[in-house]
Amino acid sequence: MIKSVLIKNFILIDELFLEFENGFNVLIGETGAGKSIILKAIDTVLGARVQKDVIFDKSKPALIEITFAHSEKEKEFLQQYGLCDETVISREITPSSQKCRLNGALVNLDYIKEMREHLADIHSQNQSYTYVMPKHHIELLDAYVKSIDEEFLKNYPVYREAFTEYQDVTKRLALLRENNSRNLQEIDFLKFQLNEIDSAQIGENEEAELERELDVLSNIQTIKELSAGIYYTLGDDSGVLDALSKMNGQLSRACEYDAKLEEVQSSFIEAHENLKFCSDYLREYSQNLEDNPQRLEEINDRLSLILKLKRKYGDIFEAREKFEKELSQIEGDFGSLDELEKREKELLEKINDLALKMSQARKKYSIELADLIAGELRKLELSKAEFEIQIKEKKPDAKGIDDVEFMITTNVSSALAPLAKVASGGEISRVMLAIKCVFAKVDSLPSIIFDEIDTGISGKASNSVAEAISNLAKNIQVFAITHQPQIAARADAYFRVTKSQDEKTKVSAEKLRSRESVLEALASMASGEVNNASVSFARELLKS
Repeated sequence: MIKSVLIKNFILIDELFLEFENGFNVLIGETGAGKSIILKAIDTVLGARVQKDVIFDKSKPALIEITFAHSEKEKEFLQQYGLCDETVISREITPSSQKCRLNGALVNLDYIKEMREHLADIHSQNQSYTYVMPKHHIELLDAYVKSIDEEFLKNYPVYREAFTEYQDVTKRLALLRENNSRNLQEIDFLKFQLNEIDSAQIGENEEAELERELDVLSNIQTIKELSAGIYYTLGDDSGVLDALSKMNGQLSRACEYDAKLEEVQSSFIEAHENLKFCSDYLREYSQNLEDNPQRLEEINDRLSLILKLKRKYGDIFEAREKFEKELSQIEGDFGSLDELEKREKELLEKINDLALKMSQARKKYSIELADLIAGELRKLELSKAEFEIQIKEKKPDAKGIDDVEFMITTNVSSALAPLAKVASGGEISRVMLAIKCVFAKVDSLPSIIFDEIDTGISGKASNSVAEAISNLAKNIQVFAITHQPQIAARADAYFRVTKSQDEKTKVSAEKLRSRESVLEALASMASGEVNNASVSFARELLKS
């Protein structure tokens, strides 16, 4: 239950602290006094979206802090959040940031929103009209089925996950199929390009080697003349080698007189051997050089082929690697197509099976839920009301194969018709109250907040609504904003909200602790002023 709320610098509230009671808490006050601001503050601290314009005094932050006291049953569930006897949730709002805290520790807003579902339900006037729309009816039915059918509760998220994947797979398949003809043409072209490169069988360094060989064959006569000339210079009887031999002999004699020259003689002998090797090599080289016009033509043809491929593809080896990668990717897409088609079939079978099971559960429990809502409606001065949940099959979507709509008639002579077309403002309020009464019992929520659930009702209907809220408050904590004295009279705790118009417009609230103050408040609600008649009427309301 909500134990207390602290509101600072929020909208028209400077500072306000209220402590609530278990049972029925009612907020009363003139129209426009600011009652809804208090509920908005509670909604805000529990994760509702809010703008920075809610800050009353822009020089300091707005702060809302709410304290929950937990029953033993709640504690069992809230242990997963590390919570025990009490929970304090706060939200601080500045022009540039917002901070949420759980028992003093910073947490993100989504965490608070998740917890909210187990702490309090805030039912606004807008929610009543929203729930009239058929698109929300399946959500209400599913919430009921989840609360009592474990298999449905387990299947629902599995179905949603499978359906989301199925949508993704079908989109990818459509894209692949659309590109199929283009991909086939591209595969043929890539294979042609690869074949053209591969059939040439070009080696990695072949071009450089061919160009070197071409230089030799193109200048063979010049090379032969030069190499032979060097050979004759080195190896002729009067050549360099002969002169070195003579000089070596002279140096050998000199070494007999001075051993220091032996090192020079060693170098001399080495030089002679090296030049002898060069002479022999050049002789053999020049003798073996021959013109080869056929090889020259082969080399020119080969280099022309390489040049042609380079003009077409640039770097031949990089181009080949690129074509192979593209071909592998496209052929992989065709493999993916087969895999995706197989996965699509598996997912379709899965979602059809799960959707059928979910539909069967909805149809089974829709009768039960409709009977419960109809029973609550009859308690709310709609004794002739009939309520039915209509389920029609549709194409699978994220929620299954069921199209759900609430059907109602409040007159014995009228046939069932969609809720959105039949119910008046007062009837909508009572339908929503009936639904909330059913779900409050099923969900075992600790607190429920009604923002003017009595809109559009009066007389006996007000008494019936008062009775329903009073009975509901026996099991859970109830908050209500009301202008009906019949409803307010059933409360266990009263909070009067007022607005002052001094230097600044401010909203304040006080808990009415004495019977006299409660009588005056109810008398004012009943007639607009406090007099003997209105006080007497208020006293009778409290007695009843």
